[in-house]
Amino acid sequence: MVNEKDKSMYKLSKEDIIRELDNSEYRDSYHTYKTKLEQDECKWKYGKYNEFEQALVDGKLYYFAYIKFYLDNGKKYALVAGKTGSRNVNSRGSDVRFREHPYEGAAKDWLFENNKEWCQTEILVIKPKEEDEKGSEFEAREIERYLVNTFGLLES
Repeated sequence: MVNEKDKSMYKLSKEDIIRELDNSEYRDSYHTYKTKLEQDECKWKYGKYNEFEQALVDGKLYYFAYIKFYLDNGKKYALVAGKTGSRNVNSRGSDVRFREHPYEGAAKDWLFENNKEWCQTEILVIKPKEEDEKGSEFEAREIERYLVNTFGLLES
């Protein structure tokens, strides 16, 4: 069961999230993907974004839901749930980005106001059971809603 105080303060750790997912219908559907983006870099080095996107394609992802984390004293805490698509459905690939304030968005504002930074090196992906373009888009949207509601995450 999710600790409501931690949920309201965006203090659910990656381990908390995984523990809850292990007790849900998504227990066999999540995987951590390395983004190939270094923690101290503001953009991907040459070819690294393509490696990240290729890993998503190789994982047979069409549309999928994901969680992005922030860092606090070396620990990863969930902040954002989103839905996007891999290059299997979007020619440019996913829209997973790690922009910071002053770009628009509640998560970017929260990071800035709380002096935190994104964990840029990985995301947690929850794969829809539907393995086609149309079915996975609808299901990925449903998974995103589940993540937002269950964990109190901000939407991307």
